[in-house]
Amino acid sequence: MVIQREEPTSLAELQAYPLAVSCFRYMSCFQFCERLAQIQHDSELARLFVLHLHDGQVTLAGVNFVLSSEVISEATGIPNVGEVWPKRKVLDYVHFEPYVMPAFMRQLSGVFPFRFLRREYAPILRLIMHYFTCEGRFSLVYSYHIRLLMHFTRVRMMNIPVFFFQNIQRMVPILQRKTPAQQFTSLYHFGLIQLIVSHQLSQQGIPWEEFISHEFFIAPPQPQPEPEVIYEEGGPSHQPEITVPRHVASSPRVTYQKGPRALFAAARRVLSPQHVEGVSPSSSD
Repeated sequence: MVIQREEPTSLAELQAYPLAVSCFRYMSCFQFCERLAQIQHDSELARLFVLHLHDGQVTLAGVNFVLSSEVISEATGIPNVGEVWPKRKVLDYVHFEPYVMPAFMRQLSGVFPFRFLRREYAPILRLIMHYFTCEGRFSLVYSYHIRLLMHFTRVRMMNIPVFFFQNIQRMVPILQRKTPAQQFTSLYHFGLIQLIVSHQLSQQGIPWEEFISHEFFIAPPQPQPEPEVIYEEGGPSHQPEITVPRHVASSPRVTYQKGPRALFAAARRVLSPQHVEGVSPSSSD
């Protein structure tokens, strides 16, 4: 199975689903998708950016960069407003109801299969995963996925730049305890990081080609990484699939840590595909 952690560099998939285009535009996120379509991901830049991140500051090839929700907002065009929602925060199940098929409501847990979703919401959530969470796998739905779905269906606004900022910060300790070859198995948000760097380079008057051609970014050849099973706190694994040999008696040990189960009042109003302006009911399929 191909595990895709990079954001799409083409708008084709997004434009094939008019509901998602309408929702992304309404929440001022479509411009972010357009900017991603204009770049080519540089995985070594993303790796070095995360490894050198300390207290919101990064120095690469002698150039200083800042990481904050304000900078992310400027680089992506996404407004720095809305409710701050940490990835490990658990959403009350009452908010799952508009998005989950009734037959599966009694089977819900903090993580549930993607097939539990109502058909009309499955395509837009898959695109949200492609652009905003970059898991690489799409078989499971977590609480924060539903929270993002609430944002894009206009139920309750969420601060996307802060969500991005927290995701990048979360990668720092994960990458620091791995070998360079293993680091790429836990690295994501390649396009977002490149937008952040490009934005600040333009502010400092430094040409992109001059910066990225520096020998600092020439990655030495790395051996193939050892398979790992490490689940990130509060989210799905960013690790490759592992086939356990038949002679091994025990399965890989997997641990989870649950965050605080904060609850808030249910928001019954959910934007359905039939109510999106300019989208016909037939487009939801």
